[in-house]
Amino acid sequence: MTRNSPKRRTPAEIRAGNLRLGLILFAVVAFFFASAVVKQVYFTAH
Repeated sequence: MTRNSPKRRTPAEIRAGNLRLGLILFAVVAFFFASAVVKQVYFTAH
């Protein structure tokens, strides 16, 4: 990726990309957290 690329991303596009990346990372973290909680509850209850 060059510094002087012909197609510059607008601030709105950058913000949208950051938001999408943030939501993906949040979903991954939430999934691991939820699976850890479920595993803890399930395996300690039996």
